[in-house]
Amino acid sequence: MASKRRRSADDQPEAVFERIAAVVEGAPAGMHRLGSPAFVLDSAWPAPLLAAYRRFNGATLFHEAVVLWPAKEVTRREVDGVSMYQVGEWDGEELAVDAGGRVFRCEASSGEWLCEGSRFDRWLWGAIEAEMILYERDGEFADECFDEAGEARPVASERMQRCILKRDRAAVAPRWRLARALAQQGQLEAAREQLETLVATAPEFAWGWYDLGRLSERLETFECALDELIQAAEARPDYEYAGFFWAHAARVARRCERESERAKLAERALACDPGLLDAQRAGAEASLREGALDAADELAALALALAPRDLRAHDLAARIRRARDSAVGDLDD
Repeated sequence: MASKRRRSADDQPEAVFERIAAVVEGAPAGMHRLGSPAFVLDSAWPAPLLAAYRRFNGATLFHEAVVLWPAKEVTRREVDGVSMYQVGEWDGEELAVDAGGRVFRCEASSGEWLCEGSRFDRWLWGAIEAEMILYERDGEFADECFDEAGEARPVASERMQRCILKRDRAAVAPRWRLARALAQQGQLEAAREQLETLVATAPEFAWGWYDLGRLSERLETFECALDELIQAAEARPDYEYAGFFWAHAARVARRCERESERAKLAERALACDPGLLDAQRAGAEASLREGALDAADELAALALALAPRDLRAHDLAARIRRARDSAVGDLDD
């Protein structure tokens, strides 16, 4: 009974931030900076955020990889109709906390806000442990964690996401990234298990369903893939990528020779995005010019799923096949 009470006490935000402070203060000099405690705060802030600023008024961690602004710089803003507190940056991307204490990061490449943690204190604890994976004891980068382009290798990314999930099992985006890192390493069944857990707890996260469908395709369970891609499209009907998901569902239906279903799915895709067919053809053309034949092939398949009688799409598919045959011939020579 005593151990349960102790674990419960250790899980309180105040205790978590004490642990975080101890870890940070024991790091190599210059790696982190914690602000002094704040005493005047907005009582409307979520409890975990208040607890953080009562322990340290802002912070720069891992040479500014994680930045928490001082309390006076925290501002409120609307994100997809939800009021949030903008509190800092993570790897140069904006960080915000909603009224329930959930943590969101704005993905720079898409402008989309992804849920990084279910509670601010748990997220920060996990994020610090994740970032530590990338460093040696002396505070220098661990070279084996990075590829030639300076990006974290899949095995390093896997370890980082597991650190976050150890502290916050309900974190959405880290579980998604863990599944992707596992898939990149060829661990398809393990990746699938992570995605199944993700969509069970966050069924509105359309990309989880989409990646689950793509994994099912790779595992050649096409009926599952079709159902999961439909779930991706239905997760958020007004989402800007809903048409894209419907198009992929139509592509798999065509692959399964389910023509009547393909037609219905294609109709839904084009209703969401009337320019989708043109976009797939243009993308296939560009990929073909660049020699990215796998990407060109998939985009052409999407175009044909949307419009099986489209002559331009058929011409594209034929040119891609000839390019593949030519590439195989060059290898044989």
